[in-house]
Amino acid sequence: MNSLFYLNEYHSSDKKKAEFDPVFRCGEIRIGDFILYTGMIYNHLLFLKEGLIRMDCDEFHDRELGRQQCILIPKGANVSLTVLQSGMLLAFIFDMLENPFESHILQSYQAIQSKMSYTFTPVPVREPLTSYLELILCYKDKGLERKQLYRIKEKELFLLLYSCYTQEEVVALLYPLIGMSDFKNFVIKNYPKVRNVAELVRISGMGRTAFDYTFRNVFGVSARQWMLMQIAKQVEYKAMEPDITIKDLIKEFKFDSASHFNRFCRKQFDCTPGELIKKSSKRYFI
Repeated sequence: MNSLFYLNEYHSSDKKKAEFDPVFRCGEIRIGDFILYTGMIYNHLLFLKEGLIRMDCDEFHDRELGRQQCILIPKGANVSLTVLQSGMLLAFIFDMLENPFESHILQSYQAIQSKMSYTFTPVPVREPLTSYLELILCYKDKGLERKQLYRIKEKELFLLLYSCYTQEEVVALLYPLIGMSDFKNFVIKNYPKVRNVAELVRISGMGRTAFDYTFRNVFGVSARQWMLMQIAKQVEYKAMEPDITIKDLIKEFKFDSASHFNRFCRKQFDCTPGELIKKSSKRYFI
């Protein structure tokens, strides 16, 4: 199932490439397939043609993506997916919505968003979106995979969502993208690359006072608090990985020592590292 996603290990090291070209990926999924990933660097809009998938995404646990349903895994998310029934999955992978029309329409939903809570709940796939996805599968079957075509199909996809779904359904599906400012996008994309807040401030090109003010205004907490929260989420998800060890987690997240990691776990999860792994592993097994 890994091949259906665009994960960090596949990311091009070409720094001259300023943007990510949207892409569709599709393939069969089989019972027992499992994927766990922390800090998604791109948005993944999943369409399940057949099958059943159990999902955890950040604070949302035990959600299910069923036949003819779709859901957005937003960039920056920590996610685990377990296939409960075999089937076919199609993923549309994209970065920011660069088209001004798309962005304008999406931001116009902010008033509705303010009245709703985000619950990471799938929405149904129905006509004409069903026929649209069948055409995408036909293109892939015929080898018609061109970035120019996918950019056109990206515009068509969001036009279909805006035109054929209720505003409440669009907000429920695309909630994390509404109100996504350039600053928030910068932070989500770049915080995994730095060791501390000072480095993030430096690459932002902002003064420290302006950065701190903007950060708290956008995220509601200080940059240090937010980055600690992200590390905690990633540790919790990584602890779900089969056969993971305490040493693996210390190395993965660059803790200074076992005692440092032990203090972190007690403060963030109110348990020892061993207890965290034991508790997290129960969420992996079907």
